[in-house]
Amino acid sequence: MLLGKTKKVIEGKETEMKLFLSNNYKDSAYKAYQEFVAIVEEFKSNGKISDKDYSKLMSKINDYKIKFKDFIK
Repeated sequence: MLLGKTKKVIEGKETEMKLFLSNNYKDSAYKAYQEFVAIVEEFKSNGKISDKDYSKLMSKINDYKIKFKDFIK
């Protein structure tokens, strides 16, 4: 279970990405997606995210990856 600041940072970036997607700002949404992935990976490497939470977040990331398939290089 995500706690405190870690949860706020991750949810904040995901909300930002969803907002850009809903407003059809695809370039900004993709940039936010890349930052979201980087934050999740950084928190995992620092031990701030458990394996269970990491698996759930990676599932979300994979779903977003499908949405951004034309942007991923």
